[in-house]
Amino acid sequence: MNAAFLTLLVAGSCIGCQIRHSDETTSVNQCGRQAQPPCRVTFRALADNPQRFEGLTLRVEGYLAVSRGLFVLTSSKELFEAGASDEMAIRIRGPIDLQRQIFEQHVYTWVSVTGTYGSTVGIKNELLLGEIRAPLDVQPLRIPGPAQRATFGDVLIDLEDLK
Repeated sequence: MNAAFLTLLVAGSCIGCQIRHSDETTSVNQCGRQAQPPCRVTFRALADNPQRFEGLTLRVEGYLAVSRGLFVLTSSKELFEAGASDEMAIRIRGPIDLQRQIFEQHVYTWVSVTGTYGSTVGIKNELLLGEIRAPLDVQPLRIPGPAQRATFGDVLIDLEDLK
């Protein structure tokens, strides 16, 4: 009786895992398409396989700046400011009035950019991972106002570690 119950329990768990796994795969493959939420993508994922995201609506977080005469989203403010030549960036493209508005509100800050991704096909700048085209939505990542900093008294201390 116990062996039959254990077998049934294990089989049920495996079926549940397969359903969850297939749901995750479906959602990853379906995000960013028409009437679907945008795919949240990292610079590393874009660098690994930019063609996978061609034509999808993506959301990418980064540092918005101007580099080599282009309006770009970079993965790191520090590398951008250091002038690292191997830093990859994503070009931001759209109607001039929208780009002006984004520039005036968000340039040289950390932002989340949502738009349609296009790979580097036809782009003559080898530093670019691709471009995000309109329709664009740019949101600041920083909370308005000064950042709250914790004091040491705010840190939880486990007294067991002190022994």
